[in-house]
Amino acid sequence: MSPFNRDLFLGVFIGVFAYIILYIGKGIQKYAIEGLKIEKKVKSKHSGIWIVGTILTSSFVFVQWIPLSVFHTPMNLIAPLEGIGLTTLLLFSIFVLKEKITKLELVGIFLIVLGTVLINIKVVTPEELQRESLNLTNFGICLGVTLGIALLFFLIVFRRSETLTGVVLGFAAGCFMAFQTLSKRITDIEGLVAIFTFVMFGFAIVTLGLSQWAFVKARANLVVPSFTSASIILTTLLGIFVIDESLFNLQIGGIVCIILGILFLNLIRKESDQETPHSDAPTDDNETNEEQPQKFPSNNRRK
Repeated sequence: MSPFNRDLFLGVFIGVFAYIILYIGKGIQKYAIEGLKIEKKVKSKHSGIWIVGTILTSSFVFVQWIPLSVFHTPMNLIAPLEGIGLTTLLLFSIFVLKEKITKLELVGIFLIVLGTVLINIKVVTPEELQRESLNLTNFGICLGVTLGIALLFFLIVFRRSETLTGVVLGFAAGCFMAFQTLSKRITDIEGLVAIFTFVMFGFAIVTLGLSQWAFVKARANLVVPSFTSASIILTTLLGIFVIDESLFNLQIGGIVCIILGILFLNLIRKESDQETPHSDAPTDDNETNEEQPQKFPSNNRRK
């Protein structure tokens, strides 16, 4: 095996390891957040669990940096590896969070894994591995368009649906993850290391904040697919438009498979939205009116 191939193998291997760390950390964070919701106090064992999860997700920032900067691995090879992380998170959801996984979600997992294989099956040449081009204008345009789309969707679903709000926040967090990955790749360019290291940490902080907010709003196996799809697809597109990476037919097919997998994983959203209002609102009103009418005089005004 040539030195180049060895470097590429190590880059992909470390990329897989990085995403496994990231998604196990996200699963631990989600577990802790659910516990904090029940206990309704900050100082508890779940606070310590959340810290452990946050340490794991934070370490991803540095581990993923190795293949992108040290081994010069293209983003369109690293980003799709996030599908492996998604599968790890869903397994964590089954065995630890005790969340049910439907047959449609299993189909979605299969499509995501298939898409990941298709994207990484193309052999990269030394010329494709080393990239020289950087278009900062396109970087700014892509960032502005992404922020606009994410904000628009957030304004549409905010106050209408907790679940959809969580999905949109997960989507936004995935977009910032894509820009975080791009910033790490750009630090490979001489003269831009300092500024894009600072920019990268900014994107990382926003990604963490949005993902935690998304977990509060919706289930992990709804938030994470939206996060993953946005991260994978946008990272690939940024590689094309900002740093002139190549995209091949097999990789396009892989992206399509990943999108279909995400759709299958999110087909249960409507069911979740329909169950929430029917289960919560009537019960609270009936119980408070019958058992403690003297404590809630405002009920009469509502009627």
